[in-house]
Amino acid sequence: MCDKIEVLGIRLDYLNVEQEMERLAEFIENDRLDSIGIITMNTLLLAEKEPDWKRYLENLDMSVISEKEILEAVGITSGQVYDEVAENEFPARMFWYLINQGLRVFLLGESREEVEALEKYLQETYPGIQIAGSAADVAGEEFSADSMINELNSFSPDVIVSGLQGIRQDRFLMEHRQKINGKIWLGLGEHPDIQNEAGLKVSWWNTLLKKTTFRRLAAKFKGDKGE
Repeated sequence: MCDKIEVLGIRLDYLNVEQEMERLAEFIENDRLDSIGIITMNTLLLAEKEPDWKRYLENLDMSVISEKEILEAVGITSGQVYDEVAENEFPARMFWYLINQGLRVFLLGESREEVEALEKYLQETYPGIQIAGSAADVAGEEFSADSMINELNSFSPDVIVSGLQGIRQDRFLMEHRQKINGKIWLGLGEHPDIQNEAGLKVSWWNTLLKKTTFRRLAAKFKGDKGE
């Protein structure tokens, strides 16, 4: 099976959950911060507007496709990977792995309300998960990246779960990666299952519009390539 696919001009990992979990285990053993990105339609739509975000996505150590519409855009409508994406299997397997390995998680988000909702969701859904700490950066307010990194590092987390929005996330990671102590940076990328259950998802209407826009762009990209 090919381990890469191209969607809207962006190369993404095309892996089943077992392969993703093998990579996750390898990342935990590394002496560096590896990056995992949960890829949604919204993630790819943003890359159409922001070249820096596109580079960030292609430089992730592992990209995890989380919406079946992304696979459908390149003609994949069945099979093991399609079924696993449709059932949101990777996040569940990943969080249970973190629990079983006794790994510590730090949550980073746009607002205190968002971080608290995500923490509540994770604790209720994955009993035993170790939330080492959290930090919130209220959108629009000036903040010190160094102070946030110092707070994060003081908790010695293994995994940083980032809910920072779009290009704020890639800039923060790319500019400060060497300063962050941890094994894995996990960018949620507006993951539908997690955000919905935590009460953070956008409205149904906005979601429908997002899907329509994504399918239109995917069809246009195919047409431009003469497929």
